[in-house]
Amino acid sequence: MKKPLILVVEDDPVVQDLTSRQLAHLGCDAVGVTTGEEAVARNHEDLAMILMDVGLPGIDGRHATLIIREKELKEQRKRIPIVGLTAHSDKQSCTLAGMDDYLQKPALLNDMKRVIEKWIDTHRAG
Repeated sequence: MKKPLILVVEDDPVVQDLTSRQLAHLGCDAVGVTTGEEAVARNHEDLAMILMDVGLPGIDGRHATLIIREKELKEQRKRIPIVGLTAHSDKQSCTLAGMDDYLQKPALLNDMKRVIEKWIDTHRAG
């Protein structure tokens, strides 16, 4: 069975690396981008989830999520789970932007495991 692929949208290379290592430990593959623009432009068909930094420069994580949700509706694509990664934002602002959940940064391994188990159907991933 193919490992679930998770897009990590994070402008801090240290946090992106840590998050990718945590995902690998949890049996997932990760691909990283550093901007909201890259997250919006990327093909999402192969993704099981997006971990979206909320405080990105340029198009922030909330705005990128809104654009992704609009594209899903317009193109009648499956809704991909988007989990906000934030040090400052609250759950309500993430939810209002169309995110499904959020993790406080730095995300603890057990918290990351919880959201993966909640939002990814590992039997159908890949």
